[in-house]
Amino acid sequence: MRKKIAAILFSLLLCIGTVGLLPAAAAGGSSAGTASSGKVVELKDLNLKLTVPAGFYSFTQDVTPSDADLKKAGITNWYETKSNMQKQSTSLLISAPGGAYTILIHKKDSSDTQKYYNMKTMSNTDIQKLMDSFSKPQSSVTGNDTAKGTCKRYTSPSGMPFIYVQLQGTQNSTSIQDAAYFTIVNGSSYTVETYQETDPLTSAQTATLKTVADSIQITKTLPKSSQSTNTTALSILILLSPVLLILLIVLVVYLVSRIRRKHEAKRKAVLLQRITEYREKQDKLQEEARIQGIPPAEPEVLVENTTKCVKKALKRFSWVDLLLNRKSTWVTLFITAVLCIFIAIFDSSVPVRVIAIVAAVLCVVYVLRIPHKVFVTEDGSYRKMKTRQVHYQFREEDFHVTGVSSGIYPYVQIARVCETDRYFYLYLGANHVYLVNKHDFTKGTTEDLQAILVKQCPGYKPRKK
Repeated sequence: MRKKIAAILFSLLLCIGTVGLLPAAAAGGSSAGTASSGKVVELKDLNLKLTVPAGFYSFTQDVTPSDADLKKAGITNWYETKSNMQKQSTSLLISAPGGAYTILIHKKDSSDTQKYYNMKTMSNTDIQKLMDSFSKPQSSVTGNDTAKGTCKRYTSPSGMPFIYVQLQGTQNSTSIQDAAYFTIVNGSSYTVETYQETDPLTSAQTATLKTVADSIQITKTLPKSSQSTNTTALSILILLSPVLLILLIVLVVYLVSRIRRKHEAKRKAVLLQRITEYREKQDKLQEEARIQGIPPAEPEVLVENTTKCVKKALKRFSWVDLLLNRKSTWVTLFITAVLCIFIAIFDSSVPVRVIAIVAAVLCVVYVLRIPHKVFVTEDGSYRKMKTRQVHYQFREEDFHVTGVSSGIYPYVQIARVCETDRYFYLYLGANHVYLVNKHDFTKGTTEDLQAILVKQCPGYKPRKK
């Protein structure tokens, strides 16, 4: 963990080549220095106050590109400078006239800085371990960039404790020297740093660096208890976030399944009651006909239709089925995918982000696969038959189906009616549906069938033109 703190300075060293820093790379904010006298600059978000030496310019990240001091400080590409400051967590850039050299103020947070919290209260052993970490030779992943540091303790006139670090190394075969004053306050690390490529640091450069470090004042001391508690809770939450994400998905699936089972059980109970009443009525009619010695009267055909279930019609049905009949499924998965995307964007843990992205993709893929599966199932049934035509005879109490299959179904057996501009979809169950094309009536009209369904199917509302 202490290596992470050492890497703060080392990473700054290795970034210098991309920062340019500088002379042309200051970083944003309002100008705070003047060329004639020192000026006090307060960084309220850092709870920090310091004095910019006379003749120097200072910039925070919110400086405007039109600031005249940028040119005086030798900064020609403000946007690149600001980008480099953001990458390095640079809060303030102090530049000598013409960009002869720069001094950078960085603030960073880590688990180690939260643990140590304040260098004033750190033990000598912990400070020495920290110094040993800074002094240990470091190298980049590729091995092309190296750095070695020397450290010593330093206390400013105001009593602020620092570790003074001098780094020497190479980056892309270029010699780099870096000097920095490092401290920890309020659970964050503060680094006052300057560097030089090829040539050694000048005495004026190190003297100015020391002057800036000596002027630093912490304007607000924050209690460790409140921050550490929040940080610990946040750390635990981040560690548990993969488990919480999985539990959330499982819980959503469970609740949706339970609601669907409950709804289906209720629907089946109502359907059973309606079918029982229908059969009792039919049995009564047949018994009356038997007593009278005549065959039961054949119901009058009120509406007649012959629909050809071609592949195009089945593909259209598969998407309508997803949107209307499987709404709870795709809405639940859509919400889950949005939550996963939200977690992937805002969670800092790489494993959590990967899991969240994979979960979101799986949710979307699953939803998009449903219409294909429905189409394959329906089309497979019709391909086994000699014809794709279904003939319907809609009567007062039931409807007669012939063609692909044959059967008489009471309207009470219809679980749901979905209607579009072109079709009626009569669901006899979750996976048993009949398609009725509105353009293929051989007797009666769309309005006639709508009237029958309104009367016989509670909950059905006809589609308005």
